Amino acid sequence: MTPKVSRLWSAALQRPHPRAMSTMDPSSKMARSNRLQQVLAEATRPAMGFWQMLPGANISRILARSGADWILVDCEHGNIDDAAMHEAVPAIAALGVSPIVRLPDLQPWMVKRALDSGAHGILVPLIRTVKEVKDVVAAAKFPPQGQRGFGSPFALQSFEPGLTQTEYLQQANESLLTIVQIETQEALDAVGEIAPLVDALFVGPFDLGNNIGHPVIGDKMDPELVEAIAAILKATVAAGKKCGIYCTSDSTDLAWVHSPQFLRVKRVILQDCKSRQVTRMAAEECRGELSRCTDQQRKICVHQGCGKVYTDADEVCRYHPGPPIFHEGQKGWKCCKPRVLTFEEFMTIEPCTEGKHSTTDLPPKVEKRAADPAVAEAASSFAAPPPRAPVVAPQHIPTPPPPPQPESEEDDETAEIPDGRVCRRRACGATYKTGSGRDGETCVHHPGAPLFHEGSKGYTCCKRRVLEFDQFMKIEGCQTKNRHLFVGSGKDAGAIKGPSKDGGEELLETVRNDFYQTQTSVIASFFLKKIDKEAAKVEFRERELVLDLPTTDAPAPKRYKAHVPLYGLVDPAKSTFKIFGTKLEVSIAKADGSAWPVLRSDDPLTGEIFQIGRAGRA
Repeated sequence: MTPKVSRLWSAALQRPHPRAMSTMDPSSKMARSNRLQQVLAEATRPAMGFWQMLPGANISRILARSGADWILVDCEHGNIDDAAMHEAVPAIAALGVSPIVRLPDLQPWMVKRALDSGAHGILVPLIRTVKEVKDVVAAAKFPPQGQRGFGSPFALQSFEPGLTQTEYLQQANESLLTIVQIETQEALDAVGEIAPLVDALFVGPFDLGNNIGHPVIGDKMDPELVEAIAAILKATVAAGKKCGIYCTSDSTDLAWVHSPQFLRVKRVILQDCKSRQVTRMAAEECRGELSRCTDQQRKICVHQGCGKVYTDADEVCRYHPGPPIFHEGQKGWKCCKPRVLTFEEFMTIEPCTEGKHSTTDLPPKVEKRAADPAVAEAASSFAAPPPRAPVVAPQHIPTPPPPPQPESEEDDETAEIPDGRVCRRRACGATYKTGSGRDGETCVHHPGAPLFHEGSKGYTCCKRRVLEFDQFMKIEGCQTKNRHLFVGSGKDAGAIKGPSKDGGEELLETVRNDFYQTQTSVIASFFLKKIDKEAAKVEFRERELVLDLPTTDAPAPKRYKAHVPLYGLVDPAKSTFKIFGTKLEVSIAKADGSAWPVLRSDDPLTGEIFQIGRAGRA
């Protein structure tokens, strides 16, 4: 968590001497992963870095995303212990930035702990003697160059994937940086002997000023302190090493700060900042300083196909003014004709245009040729043909059957009412008894449909709502009629559940069914268990399906008999059926190939359905 007031210190390393890093193998995995070492070896710009003084891997990631080349994990003055260091180092390295650890003291075990955590280098403060420097170097190097112990399982994670323990042991001495701070009078006196022993010297102007009796006051340096820093820089250049300095602002007017040998970096003050603000401020700091140094130290042509580092503004630049084109596997440039298949070949296409180098973001635009007036006039004389209307193929739309007649709300007086028949109106529940008179009946019921919504239950015809299903079943009807409805029109009065008079079978009124369809057929399923395959009869007619399905249930078998009116015309000769343990499946061949929105012609139309099942009752 960011405190009320905290400081993000920034620092940078000087552009290296041409002899620097001559022993580094750029092909090694560790060298490729050490971004700070790579930037110093390229010698084209300073290496930007930031100070981390607060613990937390998230803070490490925020700083690493700012565009810096290295982040210093400050275990000397920062609030970072050994455990926090082990979290910060891999978090920084995972984003391709070099983690550098500043040790709290000169103890050899501290050097080992920092490098074993995966640090790309160490910064050692308050150096005084040449012997102390030699001891630090010995603690940082494996034998025979030093005395560092081998065996950390954590160091490999900060470098290129696939790095083995053996490769780490072989490459670490050349790929890890040892940097010491010159901030005491003793170290200043011996800087000429110290510089050749390490990879870089780092100037701490505050402690150095205090130790030599000329402290920094209000960002102002005494001439004696300026001379001391100049002496450190001179010794660094003479040894072919690198030099860095710790800066807090750009208000100083010292000449060496504004020279290409040092990088000016501002101090950033954070007050209740969010992580995005931290990243933005640090990134702006880094980009601003790098751009100022780049203008002084190098010029890189940004033309496509060139990219050269140049010093002569009049040098000939060969480039591609057009954008790259990648189309149907071919690669090339819009400004010229060569087309290749592989990316490697694309990168080697010779530039087609000559001009001067540029450091602007965009290459010069290709001049457009003026159109020939004669050609333009001829083209305008041709009138565009009128657009053609799309041709719509005729489609066969079958004539839907007439809707079924609404069911009667009164019982057919001529129909026989079976004993035990229950009133068909919702929530009534009255039962008919043979021989009982029907005068004086009162049917209390719900004319509306059941309604289940967001946990509540009720009927659409009234406002009462309950939560439990048992309570729903007990909701009293809201309307009253003077007669019950037992059989209605009486068309299915004989097809009732219960044993028949002659065969002892239970006749079923209905069975569950569903169907789906293809362009040529309708596949319907009638769900009934234990159908007697020998006695079952299925007859296909042009507009009807006749079913007689007895079962083998014991002791009381069941039978389902029905004439199912079909929606469309059927080809009986091509229609088939199969009987399974739980259902009858019929494949009805369409005679005209039209879509069936429903299976039965007496079902209400609900829209066309293509190759999707629809449940119903046969």
